[in-house]
Amino acid sequence: MSRQRQALLFDLITQICQENLEVASLQEDFVEKICHAFQAEGGAFLLIRPSGLEQTLKTSPKTKPYWSFLADANWQSHPLGEKILKQQCGFISANPHEPSWFEVENVPLHTLYIQPLSWDEELLGAISLFNIQEKNFTERDQELINKLAIWTAKAISQQRRLNQLKIENANLEVNQWQLLRSRNILRALFDSVPVSMYVIDRKYNLIAVNMDRAKRVDRPPNELVGRRCYEALYNYDDVCPDCKVIESLFGGKTTHRTKREWQKDDQTLEWEISTYPIYDEAKRVAQAIIFEQDVTEKRRLEASLAQSEKLAAVGQLAAGLAHEINNPLTAIIANTQLLQRELKDDADKLELVDLIARAGQRAAQVVRNLLDLARKEEYLFEPTDVNQTLNRAISLMQHELVSRSIQLIYEPDEGLPQIMASQDRLQGVWVNLLANAIDSFDDVEQRQIRITTSATATEVRVVVMDTGKGIPPEKLSRIFEPFYTTKAPGKGTGLGLSLCHRIVKQHGGSIHVDSQVGVGTIFTVSLPIQAPEPST
Repeated sequence: MSRQRQALLFDLITQICQENLEVASLQEDFVEKICHAFQAEGGAFLLIRPSGLEQTLKTSPKTKPYWSFLADANWQSHPLGEKILKQQCGFISANPHEPSWFEVENVPLHTLYIQPLSWDEELLGAISLFNIQEKNFTERDQELINKLAIWTAKAISQQRRLNQLKIENANLEVNQWQLLRSRNILRALFDSVPVSMYVIDRKYNLIAVNMDRAKRVDRPPNELVGRRCYEALYNYDDVCPDCKVIESLFGGKTTHRTKREWQKDDQTLEWEISTYPIYDEAKRVAQAIIFEQDVTEKRRLEASLAQSEKLAAVGQLAAGLAHEINNPLTAIIANTQLLQRELKDDADKLELVDLIARAGQRAAQVVRNLLDLARKEEYLFEPTDVNQTLNRAISLMQHELVSRSIQLIYEPDEGLPQIMASQDRLQGVWVNLLANAIDSFDDVEQRQIRITTSATATEVRVVVMDTGKGIPPEKLSRIFEPFYTTKAPGKGTGLGLSLCHRIVKQHGGSIHVDSQVGVGTIFTVSLPIQAPEPST
């Protein structure tokens, strides 16, 4: 019988190693076979869970095993539970007065054999056999059931660890999927925001670049990451001279600045650049994020709105003052003409009267400019060749150009479409712009004016560029204001450019200026090809 028992237990161990005893149906088969091997009237397979005790119970040779569960408080305080928790191995005499959770029906319970299941110092459960003859249970049988317990405990422990690994792996996969999804969402947001953004570390290495910023250098973001920002984005050999990101990286500050960027067509873009620190777990600045927003159009609209408000206010003032000034000026000029006739033989006095006449005429011209500024007249729009108006303006200023040794480069687009415009008014704009360019060459050796014309599908563009002394940045925003001039006292009234602005606006166009001190100034006039709506 011992060899037969040994063979049965060997088959059982083989089965344990191949199957998962965490499954209730396998536990029932296990109890059937171990009861048969040791000729026990019944038995139980117990597994300790965090929430209680699982038991697969066989109460007699005629019954099938069944599974049940005992809550934590129902078994740990039980005398049998205490013995299992103490990992006591061997026979226990059944006490008829002692309650049992086995609920053995119709079978008197005389003896119990308890074999704890433990692995790596962890108590996993126990094997219990009912009513086996102690005198027929040899030491060899005890060794066999002990080996069976070891293999069973090992298999259960490994299976639990495998199950835990599967759970952790599933959680990890879920977390990875969530991280990937979050990353894709953030990347989509990062790339879809219509603002240039990039992240750098404390060594100015690019950590991330969005599509809007990458397009500006015509490179995909993955080719830019890892390179120094000033090299990859600005083609500099060192940190940008006006960069403020160092204040964010090493001072934790938020910074703001503006940057003007020249384009190939001599136009400029104005960028508003903000930097923000990014902190690590230790609350130290590890990186910085840079936002670059194109505010060129915003600045133009703001300047245009402010200029319109100023012109409206000045126009109202000029309309009231011009009439009051014109009356005494008319009397002064008329009387000087009479005096000139009477004093034509007195050269000294005639010179003084001529000085009064010139001053009166100059004042009268200022009044006419004021009236032009305030007048709400409708312009006579007709098909106009912009190149012809420029040719006439250049002819008028030719003497000034030659006398001051100024080189004029005129590059008209011969295929320029006609526009609906007031020819005389446009000619006045070009004369004013040429006069301003000529006046900018004081104490300048290289004297050159370049005029170009071009067209798009919707507008004609005229660019007047000079190599004069330029306009300081603090004065640039005010040059279209009435009575504001950058010229020396007595050389300008400050009405020329304000009238240019008004005329261009009446044509539905725009005029923009960009200048660098010591380099020159560029005026760009854009006029719509279609006739503008009547405006004032």
